[in-house]
Parts: sequence; structure tokens; C-alpha cells
Amino acid sequence: MCPVTSIDRDSPVPIYYQLKALIQEQIESGLWRPGDRIPTEQELCRLYSISRSPVRQALNQLAHEGVLVRRPGSGTFVSDRVSKGHSSDVPIRMMCSDARWSKVLDHVCRVWNEEHCDRRISFEVNVVSHSQFYNLLSTAVGSGVAPDVAMVDCVWVAGLAQSGFLYALEDLGSSKNHTEFEKDLYPAFVAANCFNGRLYGLPVKADTSLLWYRKDWFVQEGLNPPRDWDDLLDVATHFLQPHVRRRYGLAHPLAFPGGRAGGEATVYNLMPFVWSAGGEVFDAESVVLDAPGTRRALQFLRALVTHHRVSPSEVVGYREDTAPRLFASGKVAMALGGSYEGEIIRDVSGWGEEEFAARVGCVVPPAAPGNYPVSTAGGTSYVILRQCRRPALLMDVLKIATNPDVVGDLYRSMLQSSPRPSFNTLLTPDAEPLLMWTSHMIASGRARPS
Repeated sequence: MCPVTSIDRDSPVPIYYQLKALIQEQIESGLWRPGDRIPTEQELCRLYSISRSPVRQALNQLAHEGVLVRRPGSGTFVSDRVSKGHSSDVPIRMMCSDARWSKVLDHVCRVWNEEHCDRRISFEVNVVSHSQFYNLLSTAVGSGVAPDVAMVDCVWVAGLAQSGFLYALEDLGSSKNHTEFEKDLYPAFVAANCFNGRLYGLPVKADTSLLWYRKDWFVQEGLNPPRDWDDLLDVATHFLQPHVRRRYGLAHPLAFPGGRAGGEATVYNLMPFVWSAGGEVFDAESVVLDAPGTRRALQFLRALVTHHRVSPSEVVGYREDTAPRLFASGKVAMALGGSYEGEIIRDVSGWGEEEFAARVGCVVPPAAPGNYPVSTAGGTSYVILRQCRRPALLMDVLKIATNPDVVGDLYRSMLQSSPRPSFNTLLTPDAEPLLMWTSHMIASGRARPS
């Protein structure tokens, strides 16, 4: 975390992040001890001449990470958890954008410490906004205070490696172990995490693009899930009928992120349409996006909104989580999305495992008529920064953190797929139908351009 002694309004680092770093440093220095009440929001606003919004954001994130405890009517206090670490623990500083991943890291830490009493570790996790992640990471590297490890989207690994930020994994372990690990990765993840033929990212999460559909509604309507664009349009048109929309309370048949507001989710979800129509983004020498296949795919997607009206014009403003939330709340019958959205859909809908399995189905994104379907394979990787103080130790810890035998049960409970085929031996079709299905799509998926 960047050292901060005051708020710099000219810095590219967001104000809330600077305040968060400042508070954490004062706790680590002993100025504020476990159980101490820290200044109120109003006091922090006056002290640093900043508005209440970044103060609240900083305090909420620290509370979510377990550093602070917020007690309505009493104030904000330093958590007792801060004092529970062993003084001999080796701290591992991590930056990520997924607050849910802390339970996996806590489990990895317990497993490691039980097996390595003489080399205990603890994770110091800094959860930052996904939209600000790379700005913050680059700023930390440039300031000489990079984290030891970061969890990054695998499409960014090559760029970070090219910039000289990362260790190549083969430099931190035996070539034999490195080769064995690489063999237990789907090909798309080897390609996405390599630069100049060397592996720089340790893939930890895998996902695939897909089409979610309401399996229970499809059965009731006597419909099969769509395999190609013609099927998709036929099914969507069926759900567009006024009496069918009234029956299920639908706003629209189909949702998907269709503009800049969706960020990477837009590219992730729409590339299968381009690929199946014969389009590409790059060839060996140049950008080839403006080609017949790409135009055909984009014309079809545009027609879904403007001509057939099976999707609303608002899709251009959908954020990355809008479509799965609409799907989970029963406002659409289908949604283009990713396998990582399973937990979001369960959370929003309130469905348990059995109800989710009964109501929700998924298929590979529909293909251009006469062509083969393809899905986008994506995911997240651990990368070890060159400023890491103990890279060899960290590499050993991360091998544990990516071992399906260690984290497999947690992955299953989170509906999280693994980039390692060996994970599939832990799955059963009856208990984990979604993970079984998506593992097949991941195996044949394509990494999006990086």
C-alpha cells in the first residue's frame, strides 16, 4: 500500500484510497491500537479537507476487510483481529478487486501454517475497485511500493510482463515443477498467461462466456435452448409475445452488456458472435476487426435491439452486472454472461442450490448459422511483482493456493471453475451440474485478445 502522510489532490490515486492507506499505516504504526475509536467521519473530513463520500468509502472498505469495526451510535473502532496475528508471521501483501476471495486466502493461510510452523504467513489484502485497479497497481510499482502479489485478469498478464513488472514463474522454481504445472492447465490459459514463451501468471480462477436461460420456463413453453442465431431469435420472439411476457412478468426476452459501460464484459460476451461468424481482432501483423465476419455479427446484435426489439436499447448502458441481475430477478428469460455470475444470480434471486439447478440452464453462446459455436475463456491469475521481498516463498504458497485438493471444496461452494483439468475429478454431474457443464466449455474456449 502506498505510504501517505497527507491527501494529494493532484495524485492519480483516488482520494478514498489515499485516506485508506493513511488510516492503515497509523494502525500498523501503533498510533491506533485494537479497540481504539478512530476519528469520526466528520472529523476526518475536517482534518483532511475532503468530502464525506471518500471518507465513507475508505472506512467501509477497511471494515469489509476486517481492519475496522463500525458500531452505529458509538463510532468506528480498530478491530481486535488486527492484534491476532503472530509477530513471526511473514506478511504477504496482495492487491485484488474481489472481496469474496478473502475466504479462499484465509483457508490457504491456515493450511500453509499448519504444515509450515517455522514459516508462518499472513495475507494483507488490499481490495480496490476493479475500474481503478491498474492505475493503482502501476502507481504503486512506480512509487517502489508494489504489493508482493496481485490478482489480475489474465488478459493483462502479458502487458504487465512486457513492462517488466513481473517474475517469470520458471525463475522461482524447478523447471520440472513448472512443466508439470503447465501441463495441468487448459491451453487457453497457457496462452493468456505467457509472454515471449514464458509463463508469468499463475491461473487461479477460470470462467467462460455462456447464455443463461430459464430452464423451467423453457420446459413450460416447450422450447429448446438456442444453438444458433436463428434459434436465438425464434426463442426470443416467442417470449416477446404479450401474453407470454405477462405470464412471466418479463420486461424483455434477452439482456446483455452492449456498450462501453459494460467494460470488458461487453468484449467478453460479444466476441463469440464475432468468432463464430469468422471475424477476428488481430492477425499476425495488424488489426483486422473491420472485416465481413465482424460486421455480420454486429449487425445481428444491433438488429436484436433496433429491429426485432427482443432486447432494450438500454443495453448500451448496462454495467457488467446488470444482465445477470435482471435475469435473477425474473425480468428477462435469457442473458448473455459468464459462468462467474452463478453466485450473483443465486444471491440476487435467493435460490438455493437445488432451486438454482431446477430453474437455470446455460449453453454455449449461439453460433452464426452453419458455423461452430465458441465461448470466451477468461479468468484471474496470481502474478508475483518484481518488488516482492520473498518471491520463492510466495511461489510455494501460491502452489498451495492453486491446488484443487486444497481449494476444490471452496471452489465448488462458490460455483467457481478452475483453470486446471484435475479439478474436474472432484465434480459430480448431480451435485455440480453447472461446473461440469462449464468445464467442457472452458476446455474448448478461446482467450479474448490481449
